[in-house]
Amino acid sequence: MVSQRKQPGVVDVIVGCAVSLLFFMPVGPTGASQAIMGSNEPPTFVTWPEKGLGLSIDLSGFKKDIDQVKPDGRRYLMASHPKTGLHVSVTLEKVPTQASAQGCREQLQLIQKGPFVTRGQDIKLKADGEIPTLEYTLHKIQGVRLDQKTVYACMAQDNVYADIQLSKVQYTTADAPLFQSILKTVRLQASPSEPIQTQAPEPPNSRQLLDIGNALYLESKYAQAIPPYKKAFELEKVEPQLDRTLWRVLIDNLGMAYGMTGHLKEAKATFEQGIQADPTYPMFHYNLACAFAEMNDLNHAMQSLKTAFIHRKNRNPGEGGMPDPRQASSFQRFMKNDTFRNLVNHLTATKSTSATN
Repeated sequence: MVSQRKQPGVVDVIVGCAVSLLFFMPVGPTGASQAIMGSNEPPTFVTWPEKGLGLSIDLSGFKKDIDQVKPDGRRYLMASHPKTGLHVSVTLEKVPTQASAQGCREQLQLIQKGPFVTRGQDIKLKADGEIPTLEYTLHKIQGVRLDQKTVYACMAQDNVYADIQLSKVQYTTADAPLFQSILKTVRLQASPSEPIQTQAPEPPNSRQLLDIGNALYLESKYAQAIPPYKKAFELEKVEPQLDRTLWRVLIDNLGMAYGMTGHLKEAKATFEQGIQADPTYPMFHYNLACAFAEMNDLNHAMQSLKTAFIHRKNRNPGEGGMPDPRQASSFQRFMKNDTFRNLVNHLTATKSTSATN
């Protein structure tokens, strides 16, 4: 029964104080040709340690962010394509009964009714094809243009369900072949023989830890994202490797991961460390204002908001406009306060005027 299945990992954005910077990290040209260009890699095969039935998928040019068997027994892989910004995740789940196409359809219908899809637009459930799919687009969040396209697909064979998820920010219709080119390569089949790895892996560097944290963050696994982010932050203090944009992503997402898990003091301290090193970057001040708001500190929240908008021109390329504080859940507690409401109205009016100049 599909009701006994676990929900697959969900890639989505946070609806809280601010949009994560990782969604605005620059990518190269998009399109299916970019996804497969210049690589003769064999298809990636996803299976359990004991082999058996698994999933073959062409991930040429992709970088594996997570590749593991979860504690609940599900097999999970998440990969990202640096040039296109496409994220792909695969979850394999064994069930005690026969897996079926009907089970896939019911699973997609269950996802369609959930909080992630219902926030989106252009929702399409295609349950009659060879591979049932569910797709939707999240065009804006908190007034910021996002255009995040997500496609869920499901396959069933023997006692195995394969859930595939593709997601891309700044999606355009030119990216449609990119999604289809990946789905066309998906196969459930018996496991091929694989060489045994004899060399122990090297400890991850700060960039690799950032990628691991981002992959978990994208799945809203904020508590699990904190350790790799924190370790990357510690490594950067000793031997910096990240450029300014990636370092900002690290600080921003570590602070928000703390905030999303209720560790407000740690969130505040993280953003303050970011400000100490990069005092004119506006999103550190904005997210610090969110932390103060969650701590019910009106005066410091207002002060940080003012500073954020003073430095609004120092955003990273591609980030777009400043978030609208009136749409952030963290500030809703203050919206009945005349002083705060007048401030944010003034700041957003200034922002709008500046955008037209």
